[in-house]
Amino acid sequence: MVKLRKIGSQLAKSFFLTLFASGVFYTQLAYADVPDVGTMLENFSATVPQFMQLVTAIAYVMGIWFVTMGISALKEFGESRTQMSAHHSLKAPLIYLGVGALLLYLPSSVQTGLSTFWQDANPYGYVSEATDQWTTMYNDCFMIVQLIGTISFVRGLVIFTKLAGHGGGEGGFGRGLTHVIAGILCINLNDFLAAINGTLGITGLTSSSS
Repeated sequence: MVKLRKIGSQLAKSFFLTLFASGVFYTQLAYADVPDVGTMLENFSATVPQFMQLVTAIAYVMGIWFVTMGISALKEFGESRTQMSAHHSLKAPLIYLGVGALLLYLPSSVQTGLSTFWQDANPYGYVSEATDQWTTMYNDCFMIVQLIGTISFVRGLVIFTKLAGHGGGEGGFGRGLTHVIAGILCINLNDFLAAINGTLGITGLTSSSS
């Protein structure tokens, strides 16, 4: 079981390292001619849908892995009960199965998180029909922030699996929850900024969706 946890942790680390390396690689290709900032953002935002698909695909793989670990932990729990052992609990299998299910249904998990904070969540409310340079740059920035938010959401779920360890994963729940909430806020950044606007009376933080 300990070996499975180590492999799962290594897979999670490999995921984020691969994503970072891919970003550096594609960024170097896109920026070979050293364009201006607006063009750089536009080039990178054009690859965001592909990165989203990559993140979702890897989340599916990790979800299957954690579900497998959960089933294995349930088997160990059943064997320990048969042997009248008190060294196992249902905490680990339930955590692995729960996180695995959330990763397998990542789009639904994200939507549930958005619905928790906003009644009518609109992650793409920032999109504007205007084609001027600043509006285009604004939209590109929001797309990139959404990608970062999705990665943060997945990272938070992976951190939750540390609670299944014998040490209880000290600080794991707080860090995981922070990543999940930050990810949700980034995914729906437009409504989050609108909430700040309405609370503090600050103008100019959101773009028109018309």
